[in-house]
Parts: sequence; structure tokens; C-alpha cells
Amino acid sequence: MKKTNSKKLDEAFENAEAFIEKMKLMDDKKLSKHLDLFQEQMEIAYKANNHEAYQLLFEYERQTIEARVRKNF
Repeated sequence: MKKTNSKKLDEAFENAEAFIEKMKLMDDKKLSKHLDLFQEQMEIAYKANNHEAYQLLFEYERQTIEARVRKNF
């Protein structure tokens, strides 16, 4: 894994709760746009066989979905 992506992925895991809490304050339209962008980027990373980027984007997507679920309860 590239060092930059590895570092970002570690940060995403370590700070997941803080990121999710911050995203809960965003409106649903913005979160939906983030999900659309992550999915587009994940498709590009998958087609390019860039597993590191795909894994990072997958974690971002997961956290965004988690924020939306928590926000709506």
C-alpha cells in the first residue's frame, strides 16, 4: 500500500467516531453527494486495480453511511 493511502486509512480507522459525529451535522443532500462521489471514485479505483485507494474509499463510504443512519435515529 502506498504510504499516503496507508496513512490516510490508518487515520480513517483511528478517527472514525469523530468523523462520523462531524458528518452527522451535515445535511442529507451533502452526505448523499459524498456517497455518489465515493462510489464513482471506487469504480475508477477498482477498474485501475488500485486496491489501496479502493479500500480507503470504501472506509469513507462506510463512515458516511454510518453517519446518515445515526443522524436519522
